[in-house]
Amino acid sequence: MFNIRKTIFRLCAVAGVFAFMSIGAKTSSAQCGLALKDEVLKEIGKATYLKDFRVKLPEVSASKKQKEEFSILLNKGTHYRFNVKADSACTDQIVLKLYDFTKFYGSNYDESDGMSYPYFDFFCAKTQVYYLSLSFVEGKEGCAAAVVSYVANY
Repeated sequence: MFNIRKTIFRLCAVAGVFAFMSIGAKTSSAQCGLALKDEVLKEIGKATYLKDFRVKLPEVSASKKQKEEFSILLNKGTHYRFNVKADSACTDQIVLKLYDFTKFYGSNYDESDGMSYPYFDFFCAKTQVYYLSLSFVEGKEGCAAAVVSYVANY
């Protein structure tokens, strides 16, 4: 006996699986390998790993500055460390910026002297959603990873 409901259900399930797989394929092609993340994890010292963000950005002109943005919930009274590392094949400096809707809080890159640092610390004064942006200074193609870690409560 042919049951139309079962057939529709099966078609929807198959379509859902294909949609899920296509979203996963886009995400995985836009991320760097775990090896880069592991390199960053070696540099966090005694801090506790919380979350990582990996990007692969195409080459663009310096005026356009391609970037990837992420959101993260940070808690008041917590000392966080943001480590960042670009792939060894990349010749550009990676820039990690932390901000919310109204304020810029910090970066690993000092625009005044063009120096890039492997990490910066953030003492969170307000529990809320913050935003991270990863980009390259000169807009060159590259792969990078950022790791957010817990240092201590203050």
